[in-house]
Amino acid sequence: MAKMRVYFTTDVHGSEVCFKKFVNAGKFYKANVAILGGDITGKAIIPIMEKPDGTFHCKFLGESLRVKKGKELDDLMQRIKAIGYYPYPTSPSETEELSQNHEKLEAVFLELTKESVRRWVEIAEERLRNTGIKCYVSPGNDDSYSIDPILTESEYVINPDGKIVTINGDIEMISLGNANITPWNCPRDIPEEKLFQKIDNLASQLKNTEKSIFNIHVPPYGSGIDSAPELDQELRPKLEPGGSFKMISVGSKAVHETILKYQPLLGLHGHIHESKGFIKLGRTLCLNPGSEYQEGILRGVLVQLSDGKIKDFMFVSG
Repeated sequence: MAKMRVYFTTDVHGSEVCFKKFVNAGKFYKANVAILGGDITGKAIIPIMEKPDGTFHCKFLGESLRVKKGKELDDLMQRIKAIGYYPYPTSPSETEELSQNHEKLEAVFLELTKESVRRWVEIAEERLRNTGIKCYVSPGNDDSYSIDPILTESEYVINPDGKIVTINGDIEMISLGNANITPWNCPRDIPEEKLFQKIDNLASQLKNTEKSIFNIHVPPYGSGIDSAPELDQELRPKLEPGGSFKMISVGSKAVHETILKYQPLLGLHGHIHESKGFIKLGRTLCLNPGSEYQEGILRGVLVQLSDGKIKDFMFVSG
């Protein structure tokens, strides 16, 4: 097997700045494979209301902003996209309607989500097509199934979710964006039993698990790269007596079990933003680069492979 350098990142949550950094990361880090591991879409709409005087008003990050059409409006929209929200120029009357009509709000959000993913795919195709860098973009548990056709129809970007793909000679990769059940009931949350079945079905078809990669969005349970604050019934973090967050494991037992069963070469995970780190489960190196998408920082990890082995890895950010 030829030498291969993989750049992996995850959980950009709609941040256009982070996605553009991902597109540039392969060339910057001299990687020949770039993988975005899930949770690629944003979380909310920011209405920008046009007033009768031609100015535009919105509430953003606790501020009431007023801008003029043209460069000021364009700059504001880019600021909103940079941290993973969707700007939506509209009227005061429609803003009021959206606040009262949940179904219409969901429909608008879905269209903005698809529009964003479609634009991102075009950016990746334009910048990477002639570089020789393989680009894999997976959905995660937060992502609506409506984006899958957009990823799948691309002639360049590969959506590996639910599939086995060969990324370099004899290195096979399975990918899965599902997660075990979360408090937020995300679109791709499923019970542990079903998650085990999905992973086991893919892994059992691998030709050589010792040289395989498990690109599974949720990290293995109890691994240390799955630690998050415990939440109360109001979904607020619980505190220890000293005032720090009470941390618990929230990863997947199915992922842990299947990694120990099949012992792939490498596990690539995300999902838990604050749990950057690595762990060895048997012979398998499991990595979570973490996420700081709201600050426009792209966290990733470079993995150097050669002769079916991991030669080195390094966490990077920028």
